[in-house]
Amino acid sequence: MVISVRTYEQIALEDGDAVWELAGGVLRQKPGMTYEHNEAMTALAWQFMAQFDQREFTVRVNASRLHIESTGSYYVPDLFVIPRRLAERVRDARPQRLEVYDEPLPLVVEVWSRSTGD
Repeated sequence: MVISVRTYEQIALEDGDAVWELAGGVLRQKPGMTYEHNEAMTALAWQFMAQFDQREFTVRVNASRLHIESTGSYYVPDLFVIPRRLAERVRDARPQRLEVYDEPLPLVVEVWSRSTGD
């Protein structure tokens, strides 16, 4: 069943126990991850945060969404880097709404996992 973006955002904000994505209008729950997957994602985040000027960049780990306009999809990457000015613009433009980025970002990472390798 295809759902609207508005419905997706409402579900994603209200269901705090799950991480939801919208793939071509179809709602899907992001699966749970293994310890190894989470450890790799966290270690990578620490590496980036140690190298970046926090006034210029911020890092999201399995949080926030990327909107792919051409498909209407919303994904939650394992990790991505956001220029601080863009993060602040999203914060100011979307108070009390789902954190979503529409613009290209300098780095987006998906950690491969045996549990989700397919």
